[in-house]
Amino acid sequence: MLDLVGYIDAGTGSYLLAAIASGAAGTWFFIRSSFAKMRGRGGDDPIVEVESTSNDA
Repeated sequence: MLDLVGYIDAGTGSYLLAAIASGAAGTWFFIRSSFAKMRGRGGDDPIVEVESTSNDA
């Protein structure tokens, strides 16, 4: 019978843990912003134009 032994070294393990954590956080923020847009609480803010007060003429 073939026995497989798995080993993840510390650098690879921390990289995988960081990738999983950032993926989970990104998914959470995407879902939260999607629900906010559906409820009308988020999304595109109106563009506010600011008049220039400098004399560049």
